[in-house]
Amino acid sequence: MESGSFYLHDEPDALRLEVRGRLDRPLADQILAAIATARSMLNGRHIVMDLRKTVMLEPQAPAWFAHLPEARFLTREEDLEHVSAALPRRPSLVSVSRLPLLRRWWCALLRRLRPRCSCSFCHTERVWSV
Repeated sequence: MESGSFYLHDEPDALRLEVRGRLDRPLADQILAAIATARSMLNGRHIVMDLRKTVMLEPQAPAWFAHLPEARFLTREEDLEHVSAALPRRPSLVSVSRLPLLRRWWCALLRRLRPRCSCSFCHTERVWSV
């Protein structure tokens, strides 16, 4: 199976690494090398590993990054158990995406027309930080 990819987002308060696809050992080695290169420009900012768009997260993957004390992990509820088991910190709920009022009305109408709607607009995502 093909390895995933990652993107660096240089934000004012953190260096965010967005992981997409499959997080396996070769991709983890690339991420660790990128973090080692980027350390000189962190200036006290956190490293945020954004795992919300991973398709497959290897069970031992969070342990590969556990030695990074300044790293925080953003994850979906499905992967929370694997991520929090490998790290010494407790997970906390970061956000539940809230829809604007007009979009909530639109979703209520769509749910009446399509009772089994499973679109991302109708179902809010819970994001956890570890």
